[in-house]
Amino acid sequence: MIPRRRRVVLSWLLVGVAVVTMLAFGVVDGRDERTNAERAHDIGATIACPQCVGQSVVESDVAIAREIRAEIGRLVVAGYGDDAIRARFAERYGDWVVLTPSTSGVSGLVWVIPVVGLVVGAGLLAVTLSRWRRASASGEEVSDEDRALVASARAEMRERRDGQSDE
Repeated sequence: MIPRRRRVVLSWLLVGVAVVTMLAFGVVDGRDERTNAERAHDIGATIACPQCVGQSVVESDVAIAREIRAEIGRLVVAGYGDDAIRARFAERYGDWVVLTPSTSGVSGLVWVIPVVGLVVGAGLLAVTLSRWRRASASGEEVSDEDRALVASARAEMRERRDGQSDE
């Protein structure tokens, strides 16, 4: 039988391995096998339509969105990388046109802060639950005096209740 403390550590270790594995698969995601049309669609979904409010060029059907989609297609076929295409439109229209924040520099904090907050919150929750468990486990046993005191208080309350119901 594995001691309790070791089981807890092993459980947390397994959770950590599972999370790292899921993150790794999420990052890799087999994106190298995309066709040019899929790449162009994915890039277009991250470029805001300059004329529409709150729509990407993929979602919009105005003339400028169609032109941008066609240009994205040409750039993909020409061999430009996804980030290079986004940078090209950001230069032309401004940084606001890129719907996904950059993963480098200060903008990278948009991606890091929620993950750090989640990890810190989970850690604080684990510490709090551990303290509560230790406090309840190290609590003193109920003495016979305490049991007698509770029993007499209950008997007194029953007597009062029975006395009130007779009236």
